[in-house]
Amino acid sequence: MTCFRPRIFCNVLILPALVLLFIALPNFTQAQEKQPAEATCPPEKEQQKPEPSVVKAEKKQKETSDSEPAPEKEKRKPTPPKPAPLNGINYIFDTQIMLYAEPQMNKMIKAKQALTCTELESQATDKKCKTSLAKRSTKQQTKSILYREASKSVVAILISRKHLDHWHVVPAATGFFISDDGIIATNRHVFNKSDEFMFAMTSDYVVHPIQEVLGANAANDLAFCRIDSSEYKGLSLRRNVPVGDDISLISHPSGRFYTYSHGVITRRYVRPPQRGPSKTEENDADQRAPVKVPTRWITISAEFGKGSSGGPVFDRLGNVVGMATSTNSLRVGKKTDTVSQMVFRDCVPAGVMMESLNPSSNSR
Repeated sequence: MTCFRPRIFCNVLILPALVLLFIALPNFTQAQEKQPAEATCPPEKEQQKPEPSVVKAEKKQKETSDSEPAPEKEKRKPTPPKPAPLNGINYIFDTQIMLYAEPQMNKMIKAKQALTCTELESQATDKKCKTSLAKRSTKQQTKSILYREASKSVVAILISRKHLDHWHVVPAATGFFISDDGIIATNRHVFNKSDEFMFAMTSDYVVHPIQEVLGANAANDLAFCRIDSSEYKGLSLRRNVPVGDDISLISHPSGRFYTYSHGVITRRYVRPPQRGPSKTEENDADQRAPVKVPTRWITISAEFGKGSSGGPVFDRLGNVVGMATSTNSLRVGKKTDTVSQMVFRDCVPAGVMMESLNPSSNSR
């Protein structure tokens, strides 16, 4: 009996100890795991907030990085290449000419260096233009030489047409220098009331703002304006060219720059006074005031169309004998079914142009 008592006593003591150890061990382990986590992670209240200067610097840096791509969107378009020189051999690229003229025109409009059509039209009152004309040419020229040399004194009248925030080039008419001090002759009906700006493009494709209208003759559809340049030669005028003489014409019909046509003078006539406003085929929307006095005109067989108004008509010597003005068709048949038989192309005679200038003209 004595041998078994100590073993039983040991068993009775060890068993409760094991039970207590089994219960306490998981709690001890969890406490050990929580202790490092609580030590390494400070309370939220103790976390340091960034200083205001740091926040401002980060915000400024972000704004700068956001605004950096902006200059790439505002890059200027490359300047269009200058068209080939006008010499009668090179091909004329009308679209390239307008693309080359457009930035020149926009630059002057933004700089407020151009006048509107309304401002110029208000100056086109009936009065004589004071200038001195070039001496009449007496040397006969071939058609190709005449075209090459005379084109240097022919200009394209351009107007601006706004689309969104940009102005586009619109070919409007033709004109030519009558003196070396930048005076241009063209038709009076070219100057209409509008908010569009008006320019003159020379044969070297340089665009000039029209500075002023110096004189006009509404009855004969004449106007004289000026650009600020003395680099271009004035063309000489010649009056009283007979019917049947050869003539040439340089103009810009419907934006086809520096088009040459050839023909003869077919008629010299007097147009009677008009009772109502006139209307020409060249511009059906053009309603001109009635002319209450007889006017003198010449008719030519050389072709021209809308945009040719103001184009010079030359004789074989290179003198200007007239100015292209309007076209009218002879039509027969019923109102709904007519046939065009002939087209009359009327021009202002050079003699009438000279009468609208001051007496100091030395042309004959």
